[in-house]
Amino acid sequence: MKVYAAHFSDRAIDYRSLDYTQPCAFLMGSEKEGVSDEAAALADEHILIPMMGMVASLNVSTAAGIILIEAQNQRLKVGMYDQRRIAPEVFNDTLFAWGYPDLAKYCHSKGLEYPPVNEDFELLDPSGWYEQVRLGNAPLRQW
Repeated sequence: MKVYAAHFSDRAIDYRSLDYTQPCAFLMGSEKEGVSDEAAALADEHILIPMMGMVASLNVSTAAGIILIEAQNQRLKVGMYDQRRIAPEVFNDTLFAWGYPDLAKYCHSKGLEYPPVNEDFELLDPSGWYEQVRLGNAPLRQW
C-alpha cells in the first residue's frame, strides 16, 4: 500500500498526477502543524493541491475531500465500483458486525453463528433465535 502525505515539501507533486486505483492511504496533518517530520519522511509521496491567488492552503477537511474525490473518480473510470470485490460471506459478516456490534460481540464470545437477517439486514425472528440460544440449540461457529 502506498502512503501519500498531503505535505508541502520540495518533493511534493500535484495530487492529480498519481494513480489512486492501486491500494493507498492518505496522511493528512493537523491544520496548524501539518504532517510531522517523521511521518513525512516515511510517506511514499508528498502531494499538494495547487492553489492560485493569495491563499496558500485549504483546511484539512476540504483538502481531504478534494483528494478523495479524485481517488473516487479514478476508480469509477476503471470500473472498480461495478462489482463487490470481497467474498459474500466476508461482506455479510462485516455488515452484520457494523449493524449489530453488541450482538456480533456476543456471538463471537459464545461461538455462535449470527442470527438470520433479511435482504435489508433486519433480524428475522430475534425472539426465536434467542430461544434457540437459551435452549442451547443455536448454530455454532468457529470465529
